[in-house]
Parts: sequence; structure tokens; C-alpha cells
Amino acid sequence: MEECSSRKILKSDVKVAKNYLDRDRIKELERIVSACLDLAENRAERGIVMRMIDWVKFPDSFLELSSYPILDNRGKISAEMAKAKAIMEYDKFRVIQDKSFESDFDRKVKKMFRI
Repeated sequence: MEECSSRKILKSDVKVAKNYLDRDRIKELERIVSACLDLAENRAERGIVMRMIDWVKFPDSFLELSSYPILDNRGKISAEMAKAKAIMEYDKFRVIQDKSFESDFDRKVKKMFRI
């Protein structure tokens, strides 16, 4: 979990998909979203009328143009199933984490007493 590498991981952290991505991947996704929205804004400013069906197809067209693969189905795992699995794994992990985690406070106390 990239965003939590320097602190204790909380149960709420495991439900956020972004936490499983590295910084480069997050930057890439931010650029994709920004570029797609810039194109959409450009179309609106030029007065190009788009129906809902056009907006549904727009992201796929943009991704194809940018040489990204397009998913052809929704997959087999629902968001709720993924969250339930993440929580189940977290509950196992938490026991290990709690035994080995050293808080900032613990580090300061050790440093203060030179333990």
C-alpha cells in the first residue's frame, strides 16, 4: 500500500483502490483523466453537440487513440466483493502489524532514553 508505507495501515485504507497503485501509475491516470477532460472541454467550447451515447463512447475512443487496452466486460469481482476480501485480509494482517508496529511516539521515547 503505497500511500501508507510510512504509517500504520488502517481498515479504512484497504477499501481505497488508489492505495494499491504506485506514484507513477497514479500520475499516469491523472494525465489520462486530465487529457480526456481537456478534449471534452475543447469540444464544448467549439459548440460540438454531444448526446449521452456520445459521452458514453468518448472515454473508450480516447483510450484507444492513446493506445490503452479497453476492457470488454465488467469483470467477475464486484466492488463489494473486493472490499470484503480486502477487509478479511486486513484482519489477518492487523494482528501482525500490531505486534511489529512502532509509532512515532515510541521512536521518540526510545531516542529520548537512548534505548
